[in-house]
Amino acid sequence: MYGTVNALCAKLLQQYRADELITLIVWTKEDVMAVLDGSGLTEDGAAEMLSMMDSLGGLHEYGVGEDTLRVLLDNIREQEAQTREVSVPAAALEKVLRVAGDYMRREDAEGGEGSAMRRWPYENAAIKVAQAALDK
Repeated sequence: MYGTVNALCAKLLQQYRADELITLIVWTKEDVMAVLDGSGLTEDGAAEMLSMMDSLGGLHEYGVGEDTLRVLLDNIREQEAQTREVSVPAAALEKVLRVAGDYMRREDAEGGEGSAMRRWPYENAAIKVAQAALDK
C-alpha cells in the first residue's frame, strides 16, 4: 500500500478487523535515503521510489530491501536519461551522425542488409530522432 498515514489506516480498517493482529513494515522517504546514502538520491527521487514500491509484485513473499531499492533507483535514472535534453552545436551533431551512419552502413555491408537495424534498434531510432531534429 502507498499513501498518506490517514489513507492507509482507512484501507487497513476496511480490510482487517480493528482487533486483528498483523505485521506492518513501513518505508519512508528518509528510510529510502538512509539505505541509499551516498547515491545522490534526492527527496523527490525517494518519494518516487516509495510510489513505485506499491506496484512491485512479490512484496509479500520477498519484501523490499537494499537490492530492490537499488533496482528502483537504476530504473529512475534510466528514465531520466531517456528524457534528458542537451544542447549540442548542429555541426558537431551532424559529424557524429555521419560517423554513426557510416558505421551502420559498414555493418550492413559486412553482416547483410538490415544487420545494423537488428543489432542496434534503439540506437538506430535515436539516430533518426537526432537527424529529424537537425532537419527542422
